[in-house]
Amino acid sequence: MPAPEHEAAGGELPPLQGCVAFFGHDWQESTVVKRIRAFTGLGLRVVGFNFRRDKFWRDFQPFWENVPLGITQDRAYLKRLTALLRALPRVLRHRRVLREADFLYARNIDMGALALAAKWLSGARGPLVYEVLDVQRVFLGSGLVSRLFRWAERQLLKRSDLLVISSPGFNTHYFRSVQGYRGRLFLLENKISFAQAQAIARPQMAPAGDETAPEKWVIGWFGTLRCPKSLAMLCRIAEALPDRVEIYLRGVPTETGLEAFQQAIAGHPNMIYDGEYRNPEDLAAIYGRVHLTWAFDFLDEGSNSDWLLPNRLYEGGYFGSVAIASSHTQTGAKVRELGLGYTFEPPEVDNLVAFLRWYSMDEHRARREHILSLPLHAFCDLHDTRRLCELVLGLPSRPRRQAAAPLLPSGALDRPGE
Repeated sequence: MPAPEHEAAGGELPPLQGCVAFFGHDWQESTVVKRIRAFTGLGLRVVGFNFRRDKFWRDFQPFWENVPLGITQDRAYLKRLTALLRALPRVLRHRRVLREADFLYARNIDMGALALAAKWLSGARGPLVYEVLDVQRVFLGSGLVSRLFRWAERQLLKRSDLLVISSPGFNTHYFRSVQGYRGRLFLLENKISFAQAQAIARPQMAPAGDETAPEKWVIGWFGTLRCPKSLAMLCRIAEALPDRVEIYLRGVPTETGLEAFQQAIAGHPNMIYDGEYRNPEDLAAIYGRVHLTWAFDFLDEGSNSDWLLPNRLYEGGYFGSVAIASSHTQTGAKVRELGLGYTFEPPEVDNLVAFLRWYSMDEHRARREHILSLPLHAFCDLHDTRRLCELVLGLPSRPRRQAAAPLLPSGALDRPGE
């Protein structure tokens, strides 16, 4: 079992003291759970003000103090605005908690707006942190609705004390260039949290000669299965290489829906969908079954999909799975930077089929050995969330406008005046 964060860091670190008012869009969604688990693992009290979207892990129950705010839907922005207005009085019933909170942490613009309103109306003085893990397409259009969303986000950014992003691409291509943001930034990559790492052991390389070439190379696509183009590509690969490739799928098909997703793979006996999984409990089992991690994303091709760094990149690397990704994306750049696998130019399917025909056990073993030799902090959040919390706990209680601030690498601190 991996060492806890303080042991991996080489010394005892005291627990943090404080309370977080966490505003989340879906208390069953894995990254929301991961963030809250990381905060509580550091010793912080978390009081969640969270909606639910009724699509992930439906039997999961919060392990933190949770104030449920109702059910919302993806991209149903008008309905979500109504839900926010209904939720505000419910949040304000807990104004004492808001005033006692050392900081307010809000995931996405909806929750940022709700947290800001709650802060103003309750008299809370803790800093407001705005976290963005995807730049949604509604922010990127040229129409009136997109301009209105960007304006609303700029107002939120002006009144937030820190912006947290999961990929430097979001700053380069959107926050700095489109929104003109020059405030505090913290880069918190989608790594496995130290709390998760305590529950799952990292695999070891088998002795040389103990591994034989598999009958089929197994490609794993896990998580939020939201990219119809990825599904179509995997179907084409499965059809082209029925005796050489198996596609193993786990997670929630959010864009196609479950029925259409299952119909798409029904004609391919070498495509297996085993439903949802628990994170982190099932990660070792699902990644232990595959050789290659599908790290392509085309849902918002040319924008968000090109800029993000997905969870599966870090999860796959932690377990020694070899990544395959688009060459022109931020994910592809990360794959090349760390030697995590292979990147592909268009036409991707043709190039992937040729690659899979060429791929050998010697090649796979060498790549896997390199990945497993990389330091734990490449995939696991050993220090980053702690440093984020230390930064936020050190911010002034009243918001103030910041001068231009550089993008921070994961775990780096940006202290005013330094």
